[in-house]
Amino acid sequence: MERAQSGEKKATRQCWECLKRRLVCDHTLPHCKKCIKTGKECPGYDEQKPLQWVEPGKVTSRRRKKDSPPKVYTIRPREHGPNAPIVSDLPALSSENSSNSDSTETIAQGEPPAPELSALDVAQHRDVDKPQMCAEAVELYESQLAAMLAREERWHSMTVEEQAGHVTMKAAEAIAGVDVGQRIMRMGSQKHIRAVVERGQAWEAAMLLQGDEKALEKLKRILWVMEINQLPSYEHLSNETSDIVQAVMIHFPIWALHVLPPTMHHILVCLGLNHYIHSLPEGSNRALVAGNRSKIYKHRGLAIRALSENVARETTRSTDLTISSILMFLAMEVQNSSAGDWRSHARGMKRLIDMRGGFAALLLSAPYLTSSLVIFIIIVTFSNSLGPAADQISITEPPGQHIEEVERLYSLIFPYLLCPPTLFSEIIRVNRLRWEVSKAPFDDPSRHTLDAHDILARVEAFEPEDWAQPGEHHEEWQLIGSIYQSAIALYCTMSLQAVGALPDSLEMVTMRSIHGERLLENLKASTLSRHLKKFSLFPLCVLGVEAGFHDQPSTRIWIERRLEEHSRLLGTSSPLKARAVLRRYWQRKRPGWDECFDGPYVFIL
Repeated sequence: MERAQSGEKKATRQCWECLKRRLVCDHTLPHCKKCIKTGKECPGYDEQKPLQWVEPGKVTSRRRKKDSPPKVYTIRPREHGPNAPIVSDLPALSSENSSNSDSTETIAQGEPPAPELSALDVAQHRDVDKPQMCAEAVELYESQLAAMLAREERWHSMTVEEQAGHVTMKAAEAIAGVDVGQRIMRMGSQKHIRAVVERGQAWEAAMLLQGDEKALEKLKRILWVMEINQLPSYEHLSNETSDIVQAVMIHFPIWALHVLPPTMHHILVCLGLNHYIHSLPEGSNRALVAGNRSKIYKHRGLAIRALSENVARETTRSTDLTISSILMFLAMEVQNSSAGDWRSHARGMKRLIDMRGGFAALLLSAPYLTSSLVIFIIIVTFSNSLGPAADQISITEPPGQHIEEVERLYSLIFPYLLCPPTLFSEIIRVNRLRWEVSKAPFDDPSRHTLDAHDILARVEAFEPEDWAQPGEHHEEWQLIGSIYQSAIALYCTMSLQAVGALPDSLEMVTMRSIHGERLLENLKASTLSRHLKKFSLFPLCVLGVEAGFHDQPSTRIWIERRLEEHSRLLGTSSPLKARAVLRRYWQRKRPGWDECFDGPYVFIL
């Protein structure tokens, strides 16, 4: 045992977990902090490797005895449904067993041998007729259901029994699809999948996919997807010290990286490092931050290069993987501390969506993209609010259809914002009205005053008490409703005054002051709730603009501190960007919405 320079006792050898995973141990006592950080139980530094408990009926290895004859593999037919053909007298593929398919430590090791399984092993390992519910299946099903509900005419024409049957069928399809997808991706590298397909042995594919009826066809399909998107064979993913593997090790299945394009790999590294840097406590080591930031720049450049190559190729220009990659990159750019041109990526994304037939058509043809498109809606909506009135992006045309598409998907948007749906629709209407006024500079802006007053009246008529559902968190829901009502009333007033659609009258000034005081009071109350701390970024930005109309340093200091805390809480640079914009706005001493947001900003993710 030795002492570090700080006087803290250190172990003289690596812990067994770091040794097993080929990582550099930090030697801290009594347990390795690296193991704790990755969610693993540190086995300690004893000279002998500690015993590992294994569940009854499970083994960690199964080697064939020397000179013993090869086993005979038999895949049993299913007890229910159509019977699968019985395959017997199969040749042995390997003398050694591969490790557990759930392990993340043997992926991408070239071409791993297929495991030796008896018929009983195959039958007991998984009942394909009774797939287990998992988070991925739930998410996929929700995307499919959201796309189905978007076709309101078909849904409402069904009877209650037909609706229930359709939901059950979609859920079963989603679970089965995810189950097969996981088994395929656990096979590892593209090289291994291609070898199985080229051999063309149905029994081998069926064994790898654990008795799936159309196993070989499914492997051919996934290989075709890999080839059409020109995915490389990721040999470097076998190294656990790789930046890409380290970025996803805790919260992401490493075996899924093999079916993702290189662009997504690099974006995942950027997202992970960005979150790590901005989550660090105040006063952290600057050298640590600088080193990780250089990695972000490196992987961001590699992501741009890979994305450019995909867009340049006609075969991959508007594929699902390319669209998903651009949406991920767009979200990363919004959170990145560097001043990237995220607006051009948003416009490019809109063009690709149009190439696929428009927003609604893409949603119906690729329901699994719903979650990604929800992020695009949020970014576009708030960038239109926090930017010049004349420079806006529309999801779809006409404006009425834009709002309808958002309302159909709002059940998926709501968890990101907690903004009441009626108020979120008013944000879109204000954005549109600002754009219409700015596009007609020679017309009298007062022509739009009636529309502006209608929007403001609907916001004022919103009742947080009626919207908040009764229950344990009724007061918190009422508080968040009041926060967004005041924030959107202020946004409507200040932004439409900036383009001349609302007058700068005493009535408007009084209304702005009342909502400003109410918003400040409610935001201070929200800091006491652990549920609402992450959902106040847009209201804080609105309050910052209102604070420019009067000289109250205490309010501005409070807003700055809340934005700093928000950055560490969310692990993103967006609140820090908002703080910089508000500081510059306050120093100018020229109050007004367009005076503050004179460029394309978005502070929401």
